[in-house]
Amino acid sequence: MSLFTDYTPDEQRLLLRGLQAAAVAISAASLGRKTETISEGFAAASLIMERSEATVANPLITSVQFALDQRAKSGEPFPNYEKAASAPNAKTDAIETLRQVAALVDAKASADEALGYKRWLLEIAQRTAEAGKEGGNFFGRGAVLVNDAERDALAEVAQVLGIAEPQG
Repeated sequence: MSLFTDYTPDEQRLLLRGLQAAAVAISAASLGRKTETISEGFAAASLIMERSEATVANPLITSVQFALDQRAKSGEPFPNYEKAASAPNAKTDAIETLRQVAALVDAKASADEALGYKRWLLEIAQRTAEAGKEGGNFFGRGAVLVNDAERDALAEVAQVLGIAEPQG
């Protein structure tokens, strides 16, 4: 069993950066209007804090969620998602962060916990991709839920994490 507190402070920061990186990789691949990017960030944050059967069964995820709860209660600010997603090299940096997180959990967590954590990251990316329709005209005609750039970014996230892509 692996808990957030079993990791060094640098490793803890990496685990937390990985959560945002999973979403940023998608948003940065297909930057839309500012409101769309912010909606994607909210969708990711909602999933991160959502308790589900899969997250509750994984002590590492549960302990990360607890750490985030404590951070929020203390008033510690969270990173500006829109700024992170629109930064130069945002997607490249996010993918590299995910690569590092995957290596870390593979090295320190049990195989089941590591796989669950990486699936959670991919689910965050998927939820981000599905947060709003992309493209289309002014009235939304022709918009799609997940565009080709987001689909490609999801495939890249899955590949870097070493797990199968989500279906859909």
